[in-house]
Amino acid sequence: MIESLKYINPKTKILFFVFILIMVPCAILSYLSLKSINQKADNLRAKYKGTVSLVRDKLESEVFRDEANLRNSVAELFIKPDNDADLKVWLRNIESGNPTFKHLFLVNTDGGLISSSVSLGWNIIPEPRPLINSQASTNFNLAEKAEFVRKDYADAIRLYQMALIYTKSSQEHALLLLRIGRCYFKTGQYKTGINEYKKILELENKEITIGEIPASIIALSQIIDGYKALNAEKEEYTAILELYQQLLNHPWDLLGGEYLYYLKSASAEIQKHEVSEINSNSAEKNIENLKIAENRLLEQIRFIELINQNILPEIEYELSHGAPSELQSFNISRYEYDSTLQIGFFKLPSTFQQSELFALGYQFNKDYILSTLFPEILTSVELGKDVSVGILGDIDNLLYIQHNNPVSKYLVADNFSKLFVNWKVALFDKEGKSIEQLVGKEKQLYLMLFAGIIIVMLIGIVVMVRAVIHESEISRMKSEFVSNVSHELKTPLALIRMFGETLDTGIVTDEKKRREFYSIIRKESERLTHLINNVLDFSRMDTGVKEYNFEKADLVEVVRSSLGAYKFHIRDNGFKIESELPDESVMLKIDKDAISQALLNLLSNAVKYSEET
Repeated sequence: MIESLKYINPKTKILFFVFILIMVPCAILSYLSLKSINQKADNLRAKYKGTVSLVRDKLESEVFRDEANLRNSVAELFIKPDNDADLKVWLRNIESGNPTFKHLFLVNTDGGLISSSVSLGWNIIPEPRPLINSQASTNFNLAEKAEFVRKDYADAIRLYQMALIYTKSSQEHALLLLRIGRCYFKTGQYKTGINEYKKILELENKEITIGEIPASIIALSQIIDGYKALNAEKEEYTAILELYQQLLNHPWDLLGGEYLYYLKSASAEIQKHEVSEINSNSAEKNIENLKIAENRLLEQIRFIELINQNILPEIEYELSHGAPSELQSFNISRYEYDSTLQIGFFKLPSTFQQSELFALGYQFNKDYILSTLFPEILTSVELGKDVSVGILGDIDNLLYIQHNNPVSKYLVADNFSKLFVNWKVALFDKEGKSIEQLVGKEKQLYLMLFAGIIIVMLIGIVVMVRAVIHESEISRMKSEFVSNVSHELKTPLALIRMFGETLDTGIVTDEKKRREFYSIIRKESERLTHLINNVLDFSRMDTGVKEYNFEKADLVEVVRSSLGAYKFHIRDNGFKIESELPDESVMLKIDKDAISQALLNLLSNAVKYSEET
């Protein structure tokens, strides 16, 4: 290839190098442009990553600020409680002022739990003491023997009533009234028994319990059974509704499972009576509200049970070993009920611990955080008109999107660092494009340009190589032509010189011979002229300036003259010409020199390339 370059004319070389000088920089620029597009995508990704990190940090810092406000409000709103109801009211007040959190709960020094609605193992009610009055105690024991041993229910009722005379406390009154009502039921006197149970509902002390169950709940349950025995459906339903309301308004400790048993039973009875015609429109609306309240209460119950089973040991451990300072928050993420449960808690100050209150915990209110807190924060963040922020869940499901834009692909996303560890802050293009799509058109344009330049370069190189090969071949042919022409020129020149010198010496005296020699000299000079014309014509054709001189002439005479001029040369090479020419003239408009030269070229090639015979 390099060896062949020396045969190329300067014009072709210049064009070749100009092509290289233009195309190579273009290819380099296209490659660098393509690379810059990839760099642009990386820079855009890094920029959006930084934006996401800033938004995430701002959201987390706002939640942490609310957490600090919660700790402050705990100390400010605390009043030493007289009972569990006071604690529940206190927790409800804190919840109402801190909507970022829900399901606040307290842990006491015994590991009991209490929320704004329910408790679990909070206060263990002691076993009921025997009747204080000795006379009442004697009558009570005799009544139990009459009821359970002798099955004399009338005597049992009389003895319970006598014991009732000697008792003063509401607790003892409730216990004896329950026994009296039970004995009336056993004798089939349901109306009288119901009236005895109703006396319990009229007692002033509403916190009376039989064991751990409120006396009013037991009384209402028995009243319902009495009306059921009497087939008094309307009165039965009224009592069920009252029981249901009391269970929802005054839940007692969940330990032991009695509360949930009564609640589920009452709810089932309400549902059973819904199909009857007893309910009025107002009653149906009231029941609907009660069921909503039940669902909220059951949610709190499930939450407290979850805390007790899975998280309370960790809270107690962390606060006993890892929290030297008071009001220091800890956060736990647990996957429960197909979602992540985010819990926070902190140790209460010593003033609380005097009331046996050890720690306060809370659940982050994700609904409020997503629907209210985050949107408020994002209004103060400058993001640009083309992007919006969203929050993704555990499986990249969309939990929240700014401006409610219906988008599917996000630009970048990053997990929260401390809270909501399974959530991601994501940045979306408002048209739903990815980063690759944002730079895709520009990248595609440069890629096509780069590919086009490469293709043009390859085509140009192929054309140039073919041109080099062609020019090299032509140069070789020219060299061979010049060499052949030089050889061909020697023969006529040698003959002309030889016969000229012979004639010049005067040795040839025969006039016939002298004319023959003159004829040979003339014909060889014509042949020499023909060879020179060939060279000139080749040069003219190579430069594209060959011109023809057309005139009317006899083609037969032109051919005959050309054959005669070449006759000696052919004979000298051992060949002879056999020709058949017409006697008449053939007049045509031709270039006599071109025809003669073409014919002589054919004869020359025939002599040169014919094999010896």
